[in-house]
Amino acid sequence: MLKLMKENRAALGITAQPENFDSTIAATLRMLQQKTLDLTLETGVLHGDSANFKVKLLNKAGHKFPSGYPARRAGIELEVKNQNGETVFHSGKTNPDFSLPDEDANFEPHFNLIENPNQVQIYELVPGDVNGLFTNVLERGHVALKDNRLVPQGFSASDPVYDTTQVVGINNDPDFDFDGGSDVVHYRLPTNGYTGFLTVTAKVWYQSLPPKWMAPMFAHSSPEIDAFKTMFDAA
Repeated sequence: MLKLMKENRAALGITAQPENFDSTIAATLRMLQQKTLDLTLETGVLHGDSANFKVKLLNKAGHKFPSGYPARRAGIELEVKNQNGETVFHSGKTNPDFSLPDEDANFEPHFNLIENPNQVQIYELVPGDVNGLFTNVLERGHVALKDNRLVPQGFSASDPVYDTTQVVGINNDPDFDFDGGSDVVHYRLPTNGYTGFLTVTAKVWYQSLPPKWMAPMFAHSSPEIDAFKTMFDAA
């Protein structure tokens, strides 16, 4: 969003200079990349006909991650390649517009174990309307259908105000740590008799404005929406 604002200063009536944006953008990237989250990838031993991996995320922010406006979310991408450089497993791959082609129509459930590349771990707050139906229109949000965002360290489900900060829809995940602010996702993929080397890469992608949240607004047309869509698509 900072880059979008910088590139459209005149149209948005912003008087801050480009160098002011540059320093803020750099500080934001440092915060997101160094002070927000720790990622650990562990390779497990072979179990029969499958290879096993663990991705552990540790929340270093002083609040739930991702925070605030419910469009914000974070997803894990895990890619496994064989020694010929061919992808043999890819969970959380993105389209060129950073949408997730394998995400379920409304929202992806929380996973402790991922065995299919069509499954992807997404940490997010998913609102439901007054009828308990999925919505990504903020004004219609009434209840949380899912809130598996990483809790801050020191979080407590026994706190008197837990009813306002509840974790929802983690499906009794034993590796979701309410006190330590971490979660472990297990990945299991079939080897199909392969005995060579594997290259495994894990990334976490943070999105402030996912395409699925923009779609309901972009389905309408107005001078403001059309102008923002042009800026958004360029960004």
